[in-house]
Order: sequence, then C-alpha cells, then structure tokens
Amino acid sequence: MFNTNKTVLYEMLKSVTSKAILLESTNNELKAIWDECKSEWGAEQQTLFNKSENALIVVDENLNVRKANPKVPDEIGFQPYQLIGKMQWLDIVCENSKTDIVDYHKRLSTDSFSVFSYDVSIIDNLKNKRELQVKAAALPINGWHIIAFADVADLNEVERAISSGTIVDWKHKEDELADIKYRFKETADLLPGIICEFDMNFNLTYVNLKGLATFGMDQDDFKRGINVFEVIPPDQQEKFEKDIYNIFHGDYGNPAVYQLYKKDKSVVHVLINAAPIIRNNNLIGMRTCIIDISDRVNAEKKLQVSEQRFRTIFTESPIGIALFSHEGKCIEKNKSFFKMFDWMCASNTDGDLFSCINLDVSQHAKLKKGESIIHEASYETLVNNRIKKVYYEWHITTLGLDSEEKWSYLVQVRDITEQKEATEARLQKEKEATERAERLIAGLRKELRENATFHNMVSRSPQMKQIFDIIPEVAEASATVLIYGESGTGKELIARSLHELSSRNTKPFIAINCSALPDNLLESELFGYKAGAFTDAKKDKLGKFALAEGGTIFLDEIGDISIAMQVKLLRVLQERVYEPLGGTMTVKANVRVIAATNKDLKEMVNKSAFREDLYYRLNVVNVSLPNLNERRCDIPILCEHFIERFNSRYGKAIKEISRDAMDIILSYTFPGNIRELENVIEHAFIFCKDSVVEPRHLPVALRALDEDNDLKDILNVSNFDELEKMYIKSIIADCNGDRNKAAERLGIHRATLFRKLKQYGLHV
Repeated sequence: MFNTNKTVLYEMLKSVTSKAILLESTNNELKAIWDECKSEWGAEQQTLFNKSENALIVVDENLNVRKANPKVPDEIGFQPYQLIGKMQWLDIVCENSKTDIVDYHKRLSTDSFSVFSYDVSIIDNLKNKRELQVKAAALPINGWHIIAFADVADLNEVERAISSGTIVDWKHKEDELADIKYRFKETADLLPGIICEFDMNFNLTYVNLKGLATFGMDQDDFKRGINVFEVIPPDQQEKFEKDIYNIFHGDYGNPAVYQLYKKDKSVVHVLINAAPIIRNNNLIGMRTCIIDISDRVNAEKKLQVSEQRFRTIFTESPIGIALFSHEGKCIEKNKSFFKMFDWMCASNTDGDLFSCINLDVSQHAKLKKGESIIHEASYETLVNNRIKKVYYEWHITTLGLDSEEKWSYLVQVRDITEQKEATEARLQKEKEATERAERLIAGLRKELRENATFHNMVSRSPQMKQIFDIIPEVAEASATVLIYGESGTGKELIARSLHELSSRNTKPFIAINCSALPDNLLESELFGYKAGAFTDAKKDKLGKFALAEGGTIFLDEIGDISIAMQVKLLRVLQERVYEPLGGTMTVKANVRVIAATNKDLKEMVNKSAFREDLYYRLNVVNVSLPNLNERRCDIPILCEHFIERFNSRYGKAIKEISRDAMDIILSYTFPGNIRELENVIEHAFIFCKDSVVEPRHLPVALRALDEDNDLKDILNVSNFDELEKMYIKSIIADCNGDRNKAAERLGIHRATLFRKLKQYGLHV
C-alpha cells in the first residue's frame, strides 16, 4: 500500500517523537520543582518572616490571617496568637476602609506579581483608631497575600523584604513553567503530524489540534472521553493489539500503516509510530505520533488506475506503438504494432527499427538532437492471397537523451492506406472534374469569343456592339467615314472592317499616318511625283491614292495635317482628282476615303485650325470608338485574344492569366487603350516560361501602380456576369441614377436594363 515515502515518513516521526519526549521531560522537572515550592511554609521562610524589621501578616484568598510575625503588636496591638486562625484582616479595619481593601486584594489576585500601597484606618486591641500605610503583595503559596505595616520612611525596606530571594525565585519558576507549558502546547499544535497519549485503558489523555481536526473531532469530544478502539475498524484491531503487545515489550520505533475511522466513520489512512510512557519504572500508557497519509494513498491508487488505464490504451490502441533502443532493437510493442510488423516482431527476434524504415541523414540528425520526425513509408503485404500495397505514417520521438546509454525511440505508426487511397481517388476525381471544367470553360470561352467577335475584333461592350451593328451598313456605302477615338482604340481595325465588308474588298487598302510626315513628304506620299520634281526624283513614283485605286485609303491622324494640305485634300474629296507632285496632268481618284483622328475637329474648326469645308466633307458618316476604360468588360476577352495571337507568334503554349495577374490588369486604367493592353500581354509572353502568366511577368510599372489603383473592387470578379453587373452599376452612377440615360449609354433598351437590374439584384 505505502512504500515509496516510508523512510522519509519514519524520519519525520522520529523527530516529532523526540521533541515531544524532551518537552514532557522539562515539564515534569519544573512541575516537581514547583510542587516543592508550594509545600507548607518551611523553616527558611519562617526565619526570614520572623526576623523582618517590619510588621508582617499573611492572609489567604478570603483575607483570613494565616501568619503574623513578632513585630505585628507594635503596629496594631494584637498578638500573633490572637490573629492567626481567629481573625480576618477586615475585622480590624474600620468600616469606611473595608470596601477599598477588598478591591485592592481582588486586583492583587489577578496581577500576582504587583505590589499595592494603600492607607488604612484600623481599630487596635484597645479599641483605639490608628492610621497606617501598608504594602501588599501576592505569594506563590495557595493564593496567599503578604501585608507589611510600616511608617513611610520604612516602606522601601518593606518592599525589599516582600520581593526578597525565595519569593522571587518561586515567581520566576512559576512563570517559566507556564511559558514551557504554553510553548509545548503551541509546538504540538503546529506540528504537521498528530501527537496523542492514552492510558493503560486506551483512553486518550492528550491529543493536539491536528489530531482532533484529522478525525473530525473537537475539544468537547475530548472532554467527554475518547477510547482508542473507537477509531480502529474491526479488521484492524487484531493487528493493533499485536503491535501494542510488541511495543509494551520493548519492540517499538517501527512505523505501521493503519486505516482508522473518523468521527463520521469515513476512513483515514495513517502512518503510526508509538512508544511506551514510563513513570517511576511503571508503564502508565503510550505516546503516539501519527501522520495522515490519505492523500498519498489516494494518489497511489489513482496512479495505479492511471497506469492500468494507460496500459490498456497502449495495448488496445489501433495505432501501432513500440519502444526501441537507441540501437533500433524492439523493447516493447502493442498488439497493433505486432499485427503491422509481425515479420519483424516475431518471438525469435528483437526486431530492428531501421530494417523496416529507411531514414535519410537529415532525419537521423534530427532524432539525435531530440527532435521528432514524421516519415511516410509503403510496404507490400499479402492480403487474401493477393499482394497489396499498404501505407504507414511513422512518428518517431527520441526519449532520454540525457543518458547516452539508455536513450530510446518512441514509435507510433498509423495505417494510412485507406486515407491514402481515398486521397488518391479524390485527387483523380478532382483531376477529371478539372479537365471537364477546363473543356467546358474552353468551350464557353470559344462560344463567348465567337459571339463577341466581329471581323477580327472582339468585344462584349454595348457601345462596341452598336458599332458592329452599323459597320455592315456603312461599308456598303461609298461615303467618306470619319472615325473618332483615342490612340490605341482600334480605329484602323474599324477602317479595315469597313473596307473588307464593302464591294471594294478585292482592291487595295492603303493606310497612312498623316502626323508622321511633314507637308512636302506627305504630299508626295499621298499624290506621288514625277521624275525631276525634286533633286532626288529620278523616276516617277505612285502615291497612296494611286496605289489605293478602286479600293480604300485610310488617313490616320487627319487632324494633324496643315491648312495647305487640307486644301489639296479637299480638292480630292470634292472633285475626285489630284495632280502628282511635279506633274501637269490631273489624275482621277476612284478611292473611298476613311479618315481617323483623336482630336476634336469641331473645336479645331472653331479655332480656325481646321477647314470647315474639309470637316464636313470628311464627317459624312461618324463613328466614335470608346476608350478601353469605358469598355473594361472587354479586357479579359481581349487578353484571351492576344494570348492566342502570341502563342502562335512565339510558339508557346500559355493557357491563361492567373487571377492575381488579371486583378492587376483589371485595376489599371490603360491610357494607351487596346494597344497598351496588347503590349502588356506581349511583355508577359516574353518573360513567362510556364503555362500561366503570373504578376511577376507583368511590367514593373503596372505592378507598382496596382497598390494605389482606385479600381480595387474589381479584384473579386470571377465571371463575366459579375463584371457586367459592376459595369451597369458604374454607368448608372455616372448618369446620376437616370436609367433612361444609362440604357442609352449602354446601348440597350430600357426594358433590357430593368431586366438586368432585377437579374443582378441592383437597387440603384
């Protein structure tokens, strides 16, 4: 039951017992001295009393005169024999002094080492009244008081006599004894153990506070009487009687464990050490020191239960658990580990950890540092006469590194075959689902592109849809077309579409950037020149109008030509003729003119920077292209369009732009419009070596601007519907909530706008 701390508890009991014996020895010695001092008045005391130069009497607690010395008659007239045993001190005191006298002596009884002086009126033996001054003090003899009568001059001598030798010694011994008794009780009550004594009838004669508290008792129980057998259970009494017999016959000092009853009959576990009490060679009882070990016993029981529970968990755990020596030999293993590795844990072998798991150098190094490792391994095993691959996850922890010879490995092995197979099956399903989704997305993208593609142009923007709708009609006419749009918005693409959809599509399409050439060169480029027209003109050269004969000429940046050139161009548009530079013959021009500008020609006319007649000649049919910032929903589809183009150009197989990269692209305002977007994608193609364009492949400037872009809310767009929703919301906000105006800007019917608002749950 109790073995771990037995030696420690035994030493504690020996210490407590020796202290108790020493205290009692001192107590008994002083008690004997005190008893000797309290014996009847001896010869020494009587001699001192009789030889005093002062009149002295001794009275008891009732103020009866018990002694009187020979000097008394001189002061009060009465002889000693008349006083001793026959009179009280109050018998000779006048009535007016009696109350005060009684009060003085009561106070003296409670403050036993004080000296009181008081005046008193007495009646002597001759019935004469005398005025006396007395001093009184308590004696350590049955509560007696000594009273001295003297003149004022003799009071100091009286005080010396009262406080002389033997009386002072008695008082000091009484105080010392009381102090020792108090310290003995305090020490006993402060001890962590129980101290008690019982007589030969096994009745308790002493017990400290710890003992009463431990057994649920109090002083009232002790006063009523407690027999030792009241706390000893029946099944412990035989053992107790045997131990008592051995102690009484000299075999003591051997602590024993008992289960005792408390007052409420609950059980307390104790360790007892006992010794006999001997007085004058007689055995009068027994003294015991007891320590409550209930907490330790209960802790041991809990530990045993915990160990058993742990052992059960260890044995029955579905996880394979084993302990290996530092050499890799199996020390202990549970059932699950044995089942997993029965070939290693056979009865005729110790099993070798490193024969069934291959660890690399870094893993061995971690184990030697005390770090845990997790290692996954696979094995082939025979299941139902079939070879099956199983997967185990090893968790290895080093134990006891502080001991070089005894350190070991705690190994936990978990069968993860089902988990592994389930994971592989899930990954396969996910792969198949991903492939299906990619095919579906590719189909949807193709369909979207086809639906959003018009004659080599792609757009889902309502504004562009309107333009796509009118291009076939405009193409069939031969009227001059003026295309408005910022740089990079695709003005030349519109011009080419107009040409290719027209009846002139079999003839040339000639484009020229008017802002790129000075007037003299522009004139020669447009109209050609004759040999000798200028120094280097060695032979005739056809101009752009001649080259475009029967087809279409595209005059880009028409707003940048000079007034002089505007006059010459006006003649071509009005008369359909022109003269080559240096020539004298007019040439007819069968050419359709399409012009483009990024400037406000109407404003230039107002400022006399552009000829009004030319403006009206050019502005027969007007096409205004929105900038890319106004058709942001086209950015993803334009990106896909450019990916296809650059894959073909660079021989790569880039599939898509990552979400993060697309977020950055969508957050940019693209002042350079579609041309700038095309340049961004081409830049990414140059640096991308994988199948997905990531943010790091984009231009540095674009990535830097991403942090401060105001269009962060577009980052969560995951499909075209969300983008359309955001676009509609933005347009309505720009129109200050005017839905009619918003529908007009979106290029859709008002009813269509209301249907989309309902579809997307927009309340604007």
